[in-house]
Amino acid sequence: MASAVWGNAPWWSPPPPAPARPLTDIDFCSGAQLQELTQLIQELGVQESWNDGPKPGPDLLQAKDFVFSLLSLIHRRDPRFPPQTELLLLRGGIREGSLDLGPAPLGPYTRGPHYDAGFTLLVPVFSLDGTGQELQLDMRSCYAWLCLPEQVRGTSVREAWQDCLGPPVPGGRDWIHPTDSREGPRDPQSSVDQPHSDIIEPEAHESLEKSPSNVSVPESPQQNLTDIGFPSLSEETNDDVTKAADVSPGPQPSEAREAWPTLCPAQVAAWFFASLAAVAESLFPVPGAPRLVHAARHAGFTTILLATPGPPRRLLLFDLIPVVSVAGWPQGARSHSWAGPLASESSSFYLVPGGGGQTERPGASGWQLCFARQELALKARIPTPLLQAHAAAQALLRPLVAGTRAAAPYLLRTLLYWACERLPALYLARPENAGACCLGLLDELGRVLEARTLPHYFLSGQKLRAGDGASSLLGALALLRGDPARALRAAVEEAKAARKGGGLAGVGAGSH
Repeated sequence: MASAVWGNAPWWSPPPPAPARPLTDIDFCSGAQLQELTQLIQELGVQESWNDGPKPGPDLLQAKDFVFSLLSLIHRRDPRFPPQTELLLLRGGIREGSLDLGPAPLGPYTRGPHYDAGFTLLVPVFSLDGTGQELQLDMRSCYAWLCLPEQVRGTSVREAWQDCLGPPVPGGRDWIHPTDSREGPRDPQSSVDQPHSDIIEPEAHESLEKSPSNVSVPESPQQNLTDIGFPSLSEETNDDVTKAADVSPGPQPSEAREAWPTLCPAQVAAWFFASLAAVAESLFPVPGAPRLVHAARHAGFTTILLATPGPPRRLLLFDLIPVVSVAGWPQGARSHSWAGPLASESSSFYLVPGGGGQTERPGASGWQLCFARQELALKARIPTPLLQAHAAAQALLRPLVAGTRAAAPYLLRTLLYWACERLPALYLARPENAGACCLGLLDELGRVLEARTLPHYFLSGQKLRAGDGASSLLGALALLRGDPARALRAAVEEAKAARKGGGLAGVGAGSH
């Protein structure tokens, strides 16, 4: 009997295999389907969009105004705090990688159990013209020193800041010219910001627990807001913004610059927290206004938790960082990215606390360079699918770093910039590649934790440090990487709970 054939095979043979799906459809390490991961990432973005939409709810607007009112009251208590200044509000707290502070004690706050959404506010107390002699940058680190002359325009600066002075700049270091205006475009209305401080004792922190009370002020807050990272809350700044302690002195002939004392970040942090705590103690309830339920100082910045009146009731975290704003651009820092030159409004940088991640601690009087404005400009040019992938990777990392000193969240953010330098824009912009990008960021982070360093994106030759907890975090990351779909499902459920609001255990009850 003639045999029937199936193609070129006899009828009794199995049918030929179906065409193989592309290898990129399956994650080799975990076996997860990338299409499912991408769908979970998109669902996570939808659930977290309540604090990311173009029109924020009244709870977020009230919380922002509450914080500005606190800062206005601080000025009334201490004239050293500028009456008007330009603030920079970033979405996400420091524990979510909003800023690079290195491995530092950040407190036991975890998004979900302790708060629903976090924000970072850079609060200026000093403004510098980067071409002056008062700013000294170290070639061998990412640090700078702010040296205070005896007088500025006839005013005794040292007398006013006597309680925040540190020793002169340590000797034996190679210095570079503070800034180069040719490296980046000068903005005639560059932001006016203030100094952030570091803590001498790395584990020390102060806290203030508040009973349900609200802020009440007879006048509206004076501060302006530059909200590049939070466009829905932006307010236009005015040309008459008062510069915060503008330090632009000429050389002091009666005293060598090497003998000028420095502005100590740790002391500035203590002063800022003490001023805020004194104001908080004087608050009294106002119906329908947010309530300050917790305030604490960690690693040189102040963390406050605000309970919104609702409904739904939410607890919002704000990390308040006193910073130094420097007009100009550090010599040798990059001013171009994969998307071309940065925007003109990004031609200033900040000095913030640091010190936890360097192999050689520069001392309590050293400030760390921060490029928050440039990062906001970069974020605006990153394809949306890659941003979604980063947000998902960040959500997966969140429970692993809670309560630790790990610098992994900011390392993950830096890997985002390097990915844009390395990968084609068309690949990163395809929505179906979000799952693969999320896994790629996690894999890159694992390699960084193993090496314990990552090249600085803005400062050539400098390294970001992973910290002492890199080994334990690497093991936890490997377990997560074995089943990313399950971890993403958990993150989606957490985001749904945060969207409803109100689930905040242990806040304001001595848990910190």
